[in-house]
Amino acid sequence: MVIEAGAIPKLIRLSTSPYEDISEDAVAALANIAGGSPSLRDRVEDEAGIDVFVNLLNCTRTTPTGVQRRAVYGIYNYLAPWPSNSLSVLKETNLDEATSEESKESIATAIECLVRILDRGLKPSDVIETGVIPRLVQLLVDPSSNRTLQSRALKCTSNFLGGDDDDANAVIHAGLLPAILPLIEAKDQDLSRVALHNASKISNGSLSQIHAFLDCGLLKPVVRVLLDDFRSAPCQLDACWTVARLSKRASGDEKVRQAFTEGGGVAGLSAALLIPDQNTKEVAVWGFNKLLGGQVSEGSQGRGPLLAAIRSSEGPQNLRAIRYSRSSEYNKLREHCHTLLTRYFPEYSKRARV
Repeated sequence: MVIEAGAIPKLIRLSTSPYEDISEDAVAALANIAGGSPSLRDRVEDEAGIDVFVNLLNCTRTTPTGVQRRAVYGIYNYLAPWPSNSLSVLKETNLDEATSEESKESIATAIECLVRILDRGLKPSDVIETGVIPRLVQLLVDPSSNRTLQSRALKCTSNFLGGDDDDANAVIHAGLLPAILPLIEAKDQDLSRVALHNASKISNGSLSQIHAFLDCGLLKPVVRVLLDDFRSAPCQLDACWTVARLSKRASGDEKVRQAFTEGGGVAGLSAALLIPDQNTKEVAVWGFNKLLGGQVSEGSQGRGPLLAAIRSSEGPQNLRAIRYSRSSEYNKLREHCHTLLTRYFPEYSKRARV
């Protein structure tokens, strides 16, 4: 009834009140209406209420901090996972300014807005152009950032990885790699997992991105996650994907091949074969297929050191353990392990004697 009586236009007028408390209350009320239901959200948009949020965020020098926070919350509600809301109005929204506020809660909400915008299909390049990427990376290394804030920032940065090289390069050049280095082994396993998810996307990128990944020393902490029995299954799965995706490049690049033979890549894949989680085992076997299947011929350069590294890390024994496992869940895996053993390690293709 209040809305039908014309509350939205009145709240819009009050949102620019010279009295901060009135303005803040009006924007908060609009934000709550926008988050009420799809029809209410559309009603706020039709009556230009969303433009109010956008304009307030684009005038950060004149908009009081409390009002800005309410505007960010309004955008957040507008981006709720409901169907058919237009995002054209948000291309000009200055959310990057909101990520520099002192309020950690407001920053977290602003980051979640960015994630929701990207989930709705806005081009990552449009977000990058706002200049928000360096601020997101800075939040990862800021000692005052809590784990929740870092986790949200990493969920946002992952949207720029694994797709267009220019988008990924923008995040990498902003300092993402050294920023996630200490987070990969964070005690908070949820934070560790989202850091590993970023790492796995980078390891699937261009060769120059992979070289930057290796130069930053990210492979060793990823491998340590695979060797740590106390790490969660999701963490180890993302760690395994990171190493397995690198294996695709080992046959054609000496630097990547050396990372497997001397930098722990092979040891990581071998250890992953023993992790109870079936998905991780499957990814590890896939990684070995890529690592060895990429070699052009028996005499190709690099095969000898790779095979020696796999043997020294007990890779053949671990493949054989899966090959002769009695678990019905490993039927397809057993076939892949049998092929690898027969082709590359025939001495391990038969059941071990007890």
